[in-house]
Amino acid sequence: MSQAFRPKNYFKPVTVEQTCELLTQYGERARVISGGTGIYEVAHGGLLSDVECLVDLSALDLDHILVDESSIHIGATTTLSTMMDSSLLSHVKEISVLAEALRVIQPLQVKNVATIGGAICTALPFFDLPVALITLDASVRIAPKARIEKVSEFIEGYFSVDLGSGEFVTEILVPVAQRNGSVGSAFQKFAITGDDWALINCGALVRLDKGVISSVRLCFGGGIGEKPKKVEKTEKLLEGLRATDEIKIKSVLNENLPNELETISDIRASSEYRAHLAKVLGRRAIVLACNRALEPFRI
Repeated sequence: MSQAFRPKNYFKPVTVEQTCELLTQYGERARVISGGTGIYEVAHGGLLSDVECLVDLSALDLDHILVDESSIHIGATTTLSTMMDSSLLSHVKEISVLAEALRVIQPLQVKNVATIGGAICTALPFFDLPVALITLDASVRIAPKARIEKVSEFIEGYFSVDLGSGEFVTEILVPVAQRNGSVGSAFQKFAITGDDWALINCGALVRLDKGVISSVRLCFGGGIGEKPKKVEKTEKLLEGLRATDEIKIKSVLNENLPNELETISDIRASSEYRAHLAKVLGRRAIVLACNRALEPFRI
């Protein structure tokens, strides 16, 4: 932890109203925490020397996983381990992308304390959970006015999210898949070690109509810029392909991903290597999602 990070105040409010008041009072000098793993990563890089106040959300009633007719509701302070153990999240093939993203996040000690709200609000493109959530077209609910914003738009860049004065995330909303057509999803990741951040990760969700891809969501994270990125032109070109035609799926990805993804070079990997990984992982994710969507037809 950076020696420059020495906040003067620590608060543990018990209501949403108290939380918003504290965040308004301290403004840019305040940071929200729950599990604390995200802020540790940021502080370790020496980026929080101006923070004077920590606002701990763990006393709020934001630890839940509920479902209604339109969405799965996940409270912002719900830990990754709690999500992994939830039958609502682990036994629904349409959201396999989320269960698989949770599974590859290591080590277990981090999952036991890290929260879904922190994974989103830390806003690091190397994290796995935001990629899976964007793939599922998930949204965040933001206090105090309960405004709702897509995760894809809420994350603006490195350590930057769309929160105004006094605002904080209270809940994540994952849409329940409509039952017209067959739906499958999948998550893929490549990292140097088992508990490392992704060089490239990828989430895919496909909807099939009589074995043909009718719609696709394909999102990449890792070394691809400042935030996870959907590849909308490539998604459109995948529509109309048969779910079993791996050769054409591979061809579309190989030809078009280089035009939509700007991979980076750093000490861990070159831009060229990451671009190659994106093609491989994208193909694997699409094929696996298609296979899962086809399962009802094979029974």
